[in-house]
Amino acid sequence: MLTWVDLLALWSLALGVALGYRAGLPLAFAGLGGVLYLLLAQLGLSGAGWGLGLGLLAGLLAKSLPLPPLSRGLEGFLGLLGGGFLGLFLALALWTGFPWEAVGGGLRYPSVNLPTPIYQGVAQSPFAREAFLLAWKYPWLRKALALEGKHPR
Repeated sequence: MLTWVDLLALWSLALGVALGYRAGLPLAFAGLGGVLYLLLAQLGLSGAGWGLGLGLLAGLLAKSLPLPPLSRGLEGFLGLLGGGFLGLFLALALWTGFPWEAVGGGLRYPSVNLPTPIYQGVAQSPFAREAFLLAWKYPWLRKALALEGKHPR
């Protein structure tokens, strides 16, 4: 059963895909900004400010560059890729952004210190725990989502 966390994450993914197809090249460039953010996160430059700034800068760059005209289908496809990447990254950030705990030799996601409605929404989500385990498995994704060292007191 989908929870409110899943609905927010899937809505952001769908919105990224739809806006990418509609906007075309600006969102394709914003997707490239997201890829650049993944690379910069490996150097320790991660956080919402960096991601938002790079995405906006890349989108503005796409609007201001004198690019040759593309067919509507190709532009929509490129925008779809960029918007889909941004939507997927935002969905992963929503699914993995809640506090976790180190218990014994393992991890507990989500933390039991969360308020009950939030804990239940994340714990009952069919995607949140799997997304967290996926993000924790890959160190580059863990750095990009800023998961390291962020657990409750």
